[in-house]
Amino acid sequence: MTFTKLKSHFINWREWELNPIVIKELRQAVRSWAVTGMLILFLSVLFIASLGFLVTQSFSVDTDLRLGGTMFSAFTMILAVASVIFIPLYVGVRVGAERVDNNPDLLYVSTLSPGRIIRGKFFCGAYMALLFFSACMPFMAFTNLLRGVDLPTVFFVLFFLFLVVCLANMFAIFLACLPLSRPFKILFALIGFIALCFVITSVIGFTFSMMRFGLGGTLGTREFWGGVATAVGIGLGLMGLFYFLAVALISPPSMNRALPVRIYLTVIWFLGGLLTVGWAMKTGYAQIIGAWAMISFVLQLLSLLVVISNADQLSARVRRDIPQGGGRRAVAFLFFNGAAGGLLWVAILSVATFFATKEVLFLGETWSARGLAMNANDQDQFFTASAATLAYAFAYALTALLIQRNFFPKRSPKLAGLLCVLLAGAWAVLPSIVFFFLNQLSWRSVESLQLGNVFNIFSLREDERRVYHLFFAMGWLILMIVLNANWFARQAKNFRPAGAGEVPPPLPQ
Repeated sequence: MTFTKLKSHFINWREWELNPIVIKELRQAVRSWAVTGMLILFLSVLFIASLGFLVTQSFSVDTDLRLGGTMFSAFTMILAVASVIFIPLYVGVRVGAERVDNNPDLLYVSTLSPGRIIRGKFFCGAYMALLFFSACMPFMAFTNLLRGVDLPTVFFVLFFLFLVVCLANMFAIFLACLPLSRPFKILFALIGFIALCFVITSVIGFTFSMMRFGLGGTLGTREFWGGVATAVGIGLGLMGLFYFLAVALISPPSMNRALPVRIYLTVIWFLGGLLTVGWAMKTGYAQIIGAWAMISFVLQLLSLLVVISNADQLSARVRRDIPQGGGRRAVAFLFFNGAAGGLLWVAILSVATFFATKEVLFLGETWSARGLAMNANDQDQFFTASAATLAYAFAYALTALLIQRNFFPKRSPKLAGLLCVLLAGAWAVLPSIVFFFLNQLSWRSVESLQLGNVFNIFSLREDERRVYHLFFAMGWLILMIVLNANWFARQAKNFRPAGAGEVPPPLPQ
């Protein structure tokens, strides 16, 4: 069925139409003095900078053979600041303005799909980036005539800078789609601005390193193109992640918003693991798998907060898509809306990540040509800390679900995610406050009497004490699993297609 739709879509390519969101956004950008003024300012800065370099060189007696490279580095810094900050800021503000409740714009009254709306916003940002890059291209090409930089380096740096701008645009769209109040949106905007500043610093450092080493001797090597493909793949993977998250955020609650996000996260988790193992075998560093494990654990912990904020009741639209078969229904239970299936999905990925990392590091002792950076004791402490952290996270989540169902059943299910964060923070802060007022606060009291504090795992002076955290966390987790067993069984039993004439309960807001 899907193949037939794709075939019909590409056969009728003459009937394709441009995304109306792109037309709307570009029309707004043309009428906006912010875009026009920023572009004129950008060109003025480039012209003044190039004129300053040439005038300074005219007073020098010796010919500077690196003048072209110096000018290219300066132009790259100007382009990075202008494109990585202004364009995502403009796109994010535009999307955030349409997410305000008292502004019923296209996100609320349009018949366009959420995916098409997000793609339109993204394509508008990409087009604006191309506009700035096109304006900067004559200055970049001029630097090649002054020596010190070759054309492959110019195009390579500009390509990666454009990829960074597109990634920053999608990140800004994701932040603007978050259902937060205005103060929290301003806070997240500041966090995003700080992150973009770090991105600009990394881009400038990358440009300087490329100018120092060049590309002439590396273009024909497999290692170079393998690294380029890996970097591009990671960038596209992050871009796709923010895209699916943004689409899920603006989709109505009656849609199966969890399905594309969970499928995408599972796919990039699997492909990322294969890529990491391939690089580990290629370079001989088996410990590279640890970086993939840490990133996977962070994504899974963040997913856990989102999962427990899902509603238990499924809409009629979602229940119509539930498969009839038992095996297919069991798989769909992991990827459809609902906190129970989401918890099981995160648990499966977390356990698979844990044991896959352990197995690769174990096998790396035999095939790793360069040896392992961690000895046996360090590996044991790493896996103990990881297991205890995961157990604490699931214990916090199940405790928050238990509190939300029993004490706040009529409140929004998003309260469970908030309770989980508050529970972890309170358990970390309150004991220290009590010990402080009792004048008994010391490192010994913090280490020995704060079982249940997940942050205490990473501040222990004696690594052997992590075993106590692991035992406590596993005991707490088992208790929460038992207390939530009836709820989980009820959710699994109710996960079935809607019967004829059956009306599901309304979704909580």
